[in-house]
Amino acid sequence: ACHRATEVRRVVYLGYDPARSTCAVVADFQSDTDGPSEEIDASVPVEGFVADVLRSDDVTIRDVPGNGRLGESGSPEHVARSQILGVPITYGQGDKRVVLGALLLLDKQAGYARSGPQRLGNEEVQVAVSFAAILGAVLGARRTAELDKELTMAQAIQRQILPAKAVEVPGFDLAAVYRACGAVGGDYFDYVPLADGRQMVVIADVSGHNLASGMMMVSARAMLRTLASVRSEPARVFDQLAASMYEDLTRTERFLTAAAVAVRAGDRSVEYVSAGHNDLLVYRAATDRVESVASDSTILGFLADPGYESRRIELAPGDCLLLFIDGITEAMDENEEMFGDDRLAAVLAQLAPNRNAKGIVDGLMHEFDRFRRGRMGLDDVTVVVIRCVEQGGAG
Repeated sequence: ACHRATEVRRVVYLGYDPARSTCAVVADFQSDTDGPSEEIDASVPVEGFVADVLRSDDVTIRDVPGNGRLGESGSPEHVARSQILGVPITYGQGDKRVVLGALLLLDKQAGYARSGPQRLGNEEVQVAVSFAAILGAVLGARRTAELDKELTMAQAIQRQILPAKAVEVPGFDLAAVYRACGAVGGDYFDYVPLADGRQMVVIADVSGHNLASGMMMVSARAMLRTLASVRSEPARVFDQLAASMYEDLTRTERFLTAAAVAVRAGDRSVEYVSAGHNDLLVYRAATDRVESVASDSTILGFLADPGYESRRIELAPGDCLLLFIDGITEAMDENEEMFGDDRLAAVLAQLAPNRNAKGIVDGLMHEFDRFRRGRMGLDDVTVVVIRCVEQGGAG
């Protein structure tokens, strides 16, 4: 229809693949009476005329120099004889605008009662713009529907991998909360059995909060559980996790921070390991103060063999450990002020003396929501509380 309406020699539709920075020739319609024509490469690099079209918000037209050619052999502009016109095919508006491809018109043909080369003018421009808009609407709607289906599946998978309830460990009271800022988040927490019978309480954060981040976290969770089932040292589990995920993380240009606390029933000495995660907050009941255990280790994805080391932390009844993702400390109020580490520590000190683990988590979220005053966050929020209690108690 576009070919007939514009009376051009050739109409080409290119589908854009931003991951590979190439365009595929999806459709190439030519006049039957024009004789054999040069082929366009099936995969076209985003350069030259094609790059100009994809970057533009308007129509791009190039004239072929006399007795010359445009572009490299195999490119769409190289097969043009007199002119080539390009319109980007897009979907959405503003910062949500997505480039899906390009519609190209090559060489206006001589019509009835006309002879010699003709020029591509306003009529051809308007037709090309209209067809590009139709293509963008249809293809964009189809892509959105496919993405919605993928996101729904990813959400279901992510809900399934998060613990439905806290694990029970005599001598400890545990609680956690997770809130995603988008459809699929990159945060994760879990209670993972170690080979020696201890429970490893894990929290982790993949950079980004989209479908790819969520799927990377699913992969990390499966690998972590497999490694923990045959190892007893949290640091060695993290070392193996770093080695196993190094290539995937570097290839996708992502990184992963994580921390874990290993607890054993009736044992007030816990083991802590961190992979570049936020500092661990420790509330001490005896002094009514909050300590910070710094994390200066390497983020997962930076080194294939980071050599993590664990630390022993001695606890007493009433002491609390707080593991968290920076989505809570970096959240801002209407004045662009961050919640911050100091505020988080102060809220923990206020809540810890009189509440169980779930009460502390609920209190933290209440203060967090009050601080934001309904303002939506830009990152996921995950908090895990481990409270040391008298043997057999939860208070």
